[in-house]
Amino acid sequence: MKTPPDPAADESRQRGARFLAATPSTARGPLPSGLHAIALTRPGARTAARIAAGLPGTRAWAPARFAAEAGVDGFDEPVADRIARLWPGAGGFLLVMAAGIAVRAIAPLLRDKTVDPAVVVLDPGGRFAVPLLSGHLGGGNDLARAVAERLGGRAVITTATDAAGRPAVEVWARQRGWKLCPRSGVVRVNAAWASGEPVAAWVDPLAGGPEQVAELAAHLERVLADPDEVRAFPGAVLAVTPRLAPGPWADLVVHPRCLALGVGCRRNATPGVVTAGVRRSLEDAGLSPAAVAVVASADLKADEPALHRLARDLDVRLVTFPSERLAAVPVPTPSARVAQATGTPSVAEAAAVLASGGGQLVAPKVKGTTWTLAVAAPAAFRPPGAEPGATR
Repeated sequence: MKTPPDPAADESRQRGARFLAATPSTARGPLPSGLHAIALTRPGARTAARIAAGLPGTRAWAPARFAAEAGVDGFDEPVADRIARLWPGAGGFLLVMAAGIAVRAIAPLLRDKTVDPAVVVLDPGGRFAVPLLSGHLGGGNDLARAVAERLGGRAVITTATDAAGRPAVEVWARQRGWKLCPRSGVVRVNAAWASGEPVAAWVDPLAGGPEQVAELAAHLERVLADPDEVRAFPGAVLAVTPRLAPGPWADLVVHPRCLALGVGCRRNATPGVVTAGVRRSLEDAGLSPAAVAVVASADLKADEPALHRLARDLDVRLVTFPSERLAAVPVPTPSARVAQATGTPSVAEAAAVLASGGGQLVAPKVKGTTWTLAVAAPAAFRPPGAEPGATR
């Protein structure tokens, strides 16, 4: 197997190609990049300088009239204007000022918890660090903890799940590179944890089994498999599945990166046509494009623009296999015509199986006008039948 070069996609991320691998813990994630520490007083400016020294890559600011004394950058405009200038592209703000000033400065800039940067407010002496915004998804809680450690202060965390000693489900999913929906389900699960109500998980056999929620085990009432148990469970239910709609019993659906796509296409197939067709076929099969871990094909397709476009669109990598390896994989629909053209009786099905680590095909092969798609789940996959009320 090899990963073909793609000059047009240097920015493509490589996540999702490992199946059922170890993933980061829910303890503490990486700190945001693009940090700004902004102070309004002389003592605060000294604290901002200490923050910048303790958190490499942080830029410290204070009013120009005394910024040089503290060795930080100066600004002349109102602090709200300075924050607004820095807001686009910033990963987080450490505002050494009164919380009321900070709130009024950032209020007009707020858009959504999924895109807003972390904001932490500190007193001028750096004794307390309080996350005001994006504590979970933006990393504000971890940022407050980190700066408090470096200043010898204390992080004051107010999010309900943290206060209750529980995980935040969106942080757990983000650290694994998984998508979740609907957003109301995040509130439902987190609120249940914060209130001491029971939360259970159902892990689709397609996703690999109960080990996928091992990090949450201490906080789960049960990990369910039986359909009747799932439907009868009295609390919140978290479903870990590549399916778009596992059933109405699921309060929150988390899509793990667990599917391998095997794709073949004609030479110089139109990239947009291939991408749209593959996405539509996944959805027709009841599978979420967010659950795709890798796109795979034959080595002779390593430079195919349509395949690189598809991998970029799904935010995964493209891998290819030599024809002799593909030819050795038993598949349900081999083709003599494909064998004559490529040296293997199967490209899509065989590539999907190999890329999934020797897993099994989970949906019938689909043929478009210029492309062919097969989908496989990892080796831990067990044949369907245990899924409660799955809809396709």
